[in-house]
Amino acid sequence: MAADRPPPSAIRQSLVRLGHLSFDDFLLLSPEALDNRHWTPEVTVGWSVALSNAPDIVLHLRDSADLQSAICNLQFSVSLADIRAAQARLVHAFAYDLLRSKAPPLYDTLPWHDWDFSIVTRRFKLWQTRFLLAGDGTTVTMCRCRKSAGVYVLEPCEAIANYIERKATIEKVRRLRVLHSSLTPSLPLVPDSVDLAIIGSIPSLDTEDWRLVTRELLNVSHNVLLVENSPLAPALDAEPLHVEGFVSETVEVRGLGPRPCHWHLGPR
Repeated sequence: MAADRPPPSAIRQSLVRLGHLSFDDFLLLSPEALDNRHWTPEVTVGWSVALSNAPDIVLHLRDSADLQSAICNLQFSVSLADIRAAQARLVHAFAYDLLRSKAPPLYDTLPWHDWDFSIVTRRFKLWQTRFLLAGDGTTVTMCRCRKSAGVYVLEPCEAIANYIERKATIEKVRRLRVLHSSLTPSLPLVPDSVDLAIIGSIPSLDTEDWRLVTRELLNVSHNVLLVENSPLAPALDAEPLHVEGFVSETVEVRGLGPRPCHWHLGPR
């Protein structure tokens, strides 16, 4: 039976407490990490208030395309209480990204990273399979692939990328290479580079983003597994995936119970 799941807002608040996150932690994020988030006008106004007494963060994030409007319209006539409230709301909204950049070992311990890998080993022999990993769960899944034919990891966050490389050495994951890149419609891999791409949830991607990246994934690998393991990510619309040839199943995720996953299996 699936575990009772708290709402995303409660999970984000738990991440704030877990990482002792504060507004100053935005200094750890790259400007690009804040872009393409489908911000509402209310979020932009919130940034205009929150940044009004944070010149160091304004300077650090000045290259963020999505923050340009907020930076150009800083609100200097608001009270300190309003500024702190706006900053607290943004820390809560970006708790997932802030924790990843501030404390990779704590991010690694989040329960939903651990899912039932036997759904992979029932279909593929690890020793002859080349993997591509991205998204939530990569820090755990890569250890399941330690005796595989090779592992590529896509990870745009420098702190997490460095953590993955250190952990891979400790866990003796063979033939692992970290690519400092996001999961985008233009991947830094040639066609048929891997045998199976395993992609965990990426909270910043919506369904339309997924439609684009899955087509690129199918160019890199005929076999793709999408695991909806994060409770912070929006549910994927399965219908467009089915049009692309995916078949939906469920997989057990620690702390969450059965969660959707989607297979695209090419010719063997």
